[in-house]
Amino acid sequence: MKYPLKTIAITFSSFFLFSCGGDKSKNKQIIQKTVKVVKETPKTNDFREHLKMTEPATETQFQNWLPTNLENFKRAEFTTSRISQNDIASAGAIYTDGDGKKLELTIVDGASKDGLLAINSHYMAQTMKFSSEKSSGYQKTYENKELKVLETYVEKDNYYEVKFLVDMRFGITIVSLGINHDKLWDVISTLDLKSLNAM
Repeated sequence: MKYPLKTIAITFSSFFLFSCGGDKSKNKQIIQKTVKVVKETPKTNDFREHLKMTEPATETQFQNWLPTNLENFKRAEFTTSRISQNDIASAGAIYTDGDGKKLELTIVDGASKDGLLAINSHYMAQTMKFSSEKSSGYQKTYENKELKVLETYVEKDNYYEVKFLVDMRFGITIVSLGINHDKLWDVISTLDLKSLNAM
């Protein structure tokens, strides 16, 4: 199966929440680099084939994995899947602290014939290095607590979005509002990522 490079570029370009005007040239260079990385990484062939042949987890399994509490945040509700393909498993939950602060945690399975499309942004966090910063925020990849992440920050809303890949299969996204960076990483550290290997 050939990876749809055009889809990668389009999806990846959508990450630049605060890019505009004079930054278009820089963003184009990053997209071109993304496509080049995918083309030049032979191991992705085995990676794709493994995902194609793997039975995806169920939404129920994912909902059972989503914790009841994240530090002092309590799970308020499960979120509806935004993925249209029936063979892609995903689930999410919203957490609140009762004081206006909120977290949203989502997980998606890269298994099945279409699964790689659902985790391509998480995969880019695993394989690319870049940093884009403006006065309004930033977007960058880096490594913390043995996780390679793609992090977006918007200062105006005190908004963070962190994406990473687990076991080269599960795409995890955690979004926070009103929470500082250290607190967000305290929450990420509590996630039971090892249990995903059993799915």
